[in-house]
Order: sequence, then C-alpha cells, then structure tokens
Amino acid sequence: MYIYNLTSVVSIEVQKQWLDWLKNEYALSIKNKGQIDEIRVFKILNLEKEHTYAIHHQTSSPQNLMSFIQEDIPKIQAECFRKFSDKVLMFGTELKEIEL
Repeated sequence: MYIYNLTSVVSIEVQKQWLDWLKNEYALSIKNKGQIDEIRVFKILNLEKEHTYAIHHQTSSPQNLMSFIQEDIPKIQAECFRKFSDKVLMFGTELKEIEL
C-alpha cells in the first residue's frame, strides 16, 4: 500500500469552511479521478495552537501515487490557497506500508 499523507494546518478562522470544502469538493474530486483507492482524514490531537489534520490518500499502485503527486497535488494546493490564503498550510509526505 502506498500513501500520500497531506498534512494540513488550519487556522481556527477558516476551520469550518475548510472542512466543508474538504468533504464536499476535495474528496469528491479525488475519488472521481480514480487514482486513489481510499481517502482517510485524521485530526492530530497533540498540537494545541492550530487545528492540524493528516489526509491519507491510499493506492496500491506506485504509478498512480506518483501521477497524483505530480499532477493533482499542485492543483490542490493552489485551489486551497485561492480559497483560504495563508490560513491553511499544506505539506506532503510519501509513505509505503511495511508488513510486520
């Protein structure tokens, strides 16, 4: 399993609007493209200042993951900046699941 973790630090000022955008626009757009098998969203609990989320984009294909990172992530970040300016900071990490 390959995962692209997109960490999002969200200002309290735009948290509700950002969550609405994430659920109603972002997730639907990603699912409709078919490169990502599953999206999971986690709220990071041990950070007190801002609201921080980890968005996991899972796929079994490394090619789909690379295509997603190269083609879709820049568009996602630009759209997020257009809607929320500097109230949301996003950065990504590529992960591969290791069997234990």
